[in-house]
Amino acid sequence: MRTVLSRTLTTVLLLATIFVASRAMVRALPGDPLETLVAESGTTIPIEELRRELSLDRPFLPALAEDVRRFSQGDFGTSLFSKKPVAPLLARSFNKTLQLALFALVLATLLAVPLGLLAAATPGGKADRACSWYGGLSAALPMPWLGPLLLVAFAVWLPIFPAGGHIALPALALAITVSGLWARLIRERVRETLQRGAAPGARARGVPEWRVLVKYGLAPASGSLLAYFGTQVGGMLAGAFIVESVFDWDGLGSLLIDAVLRRDYPVIEAGTFLTAACSLIGTQLGDWLQFRFDPRLQTQETHATLS
Repeated sequence: MRTVLSRTLTTVLLLATIFVASRAMVRALPGDPLETLVAESGTTIPIEELRRELSLDRPFLPALAEDVRRFSQGDFGTSLFSKKPVAPLLARSFNKTLQLALFALVLATLLAVPLGLLAAATPGGKADRACSWYGGLSAALPMPWLGPLLLVAFAVWLPIFPAGGHIALPALALAITVSGLWARLIRERVRETLQRGAAPGARARGVPEWRVLVKYGLAPASGSLLAYFGTQVGGMLAGAFIVESVFDWDGLGSLLIDAVLRRDYPVIEAGTFLTAACSLIGTQLGDWLQFRFDPRLQTQETHATLS
């Protein structure tokens, strides 16, 4: 419990730091950032109105306190260009990004778990070599190269999917970039548990191999695997941002890229904070899952409490 409280406090402090840093970003720019915004974006909004919108007409600390109050009420400000509230824009875009990340997570799991288990069951075999090859290849494939390759393959040569606006291709691209590393991690963790656990005795009793792999290999390793997958939430979202720009998927990444190009600071600040919050929450979720499904950690926590 003390560990959970400590990690929760650390997460809250990190979120507060990110919140303050995002607010200080505009003020840290050299010169008058509003003059740069007007010159580069071509907006016709008067500078004084922009200054009020960004709370630059007040000292930093009072403006920060007002922003905290607004954020706690779900008010993330108004877009400087569309003049629409930022919260609905973020909600719609984040929903699209979340759909993409979850679909990619399912595909990555379907690719990584069978390959990792087969590789763990056959050290030095074909599945083991395929796992090593696939893991290295997926880690080396840059998204700006993999995305267009999938577009050419499945939207031009084999026109199965449209070139943009469909979830299948971006989810597949995102799944490929992470599933190779996941498969190798599953292989190593399952192989370790099979060597030191009850797997040899189960095999001697005639238990089917697939049941040995799942019950005596994958299940005992699920705690550390779930912790790793939880920490990958932020990475999946970051990868989704790149994928969205390649496949024209209207998610949070596309919204933030457009906001950066147009210097729409309220959208940038709120989107950056939301992304960082999801990443930190994913890490906390991974830690909780590891504690929940790893009996060794529960035993250690009990001993620490008693002592």
